[in-house]
Amino acid sequence: MSPLYCCLVAVLCLPRASASPVAAASISVSAVQTPVEPTPVQFLRVHNEARAAVGVPPLSWNGTLQLDAARYAGELRTECSLRPPPPTAARGTGDGAAVYGRNLFKAYGRRHTGAEVAAFWADGRRWYDRDAGRCAAPPGRTCGAYTQVVWRATTQLGCARRTCRNGVDTVAVCDYYPPGNIVGQRPY
Repeated sequence: MSPLYCCLVAVLCLPRASASPVAAASISVSAVQTPVEPTPVQFLRVHNEARAAVGVPPLSWNGTLQLDAARYAGELRTECSLRPPPPTAARGTGDGAAVYGRNLFKAYGRRHTGAEVAAFWADGRRWYDRDAGRCAAPPGRTCGAYTQVVWRATTQLGCARRTCRNGVDTVAVCDYYPPGNIVGQRPY
């Protein structure tokens, strides 16, 4: 049987759509999906919402930072573990001074979106005492990721998210320029 004949048979066998308004009105609206927001947009949106909440200017997206974050997230996904980079890695100058800041994320059991990752870091606001300039986080949590998100002097962001090799867990990396969390300075 020729491919043309198969296509013709398939088309002729399709149910005919009714032109009546009743049939058109019965189409389910839930079948229409809204477009998914791209991951970089998710990361940037949530970061800038957290920054707006404390009155600091929004960040802009930096493709170079995104590439470095993607490289490092790719390394992390192999073993699906968070490990700090060596002191002389690309994020530093080799003399101990960081060229940019970095937040890391790992979650188990499902694939997390860029928005969920950034919201996790932004949630540290609840433990940060702005007046005292201190963190009162419970054991196992910190404010460092939050303060990097809202660091006033930081102007650029680049992030990447990867699913671990097990197909379920998530690792994510965001890089910031200039870096935040400078000892002796407050974030905003």
